[in-house]
Amino acid sequence: MATKSEALRTVLEHLNTIGGIKASAVISADGLPIMSLIPGEIDANTFAAMLASMVGAAEAAIKAIGAKNILERVVAESKDIRVIAVRAGEDAILTIMIDPNVNYGLILLEAKKASDQISIVMKQ
Repeated sequence: MATKSEALRTVLEHLNTIGGIKASAVISADGLPIMSLIPGEIDANTFAAMLASMVGAAEAAIKAIGAKNILERVVAESKDIRVIAVRAGEDAILTIMIDPNVNYGLILLEAKKASDQISIVMKQ
């Protein structure tokens, strides 16, 4: 049986085979990296902390304006990169860095599948 780390790595490795995905990571809601497949020039600790802060701020904002459901995803875009953060259960966040010119719908579909798998792994 695969360890939790091995199972998370497998999910991310599959996700990174999708065209346009440059990197992916699973981070804790507290901002700690759990598993990452991100380029070496990006510090995983800093990346995780910033993404968790971004998700936390977005959650606070939608609650403040009356949202009844939990946050599904946060997207940050620039001309050369798009970062998507998707909830993966209560304690984890899937983050994906993509080329902004790829099929966004396909990426969201694959991100949902991956976040569901991550949620299951994290409960083990």
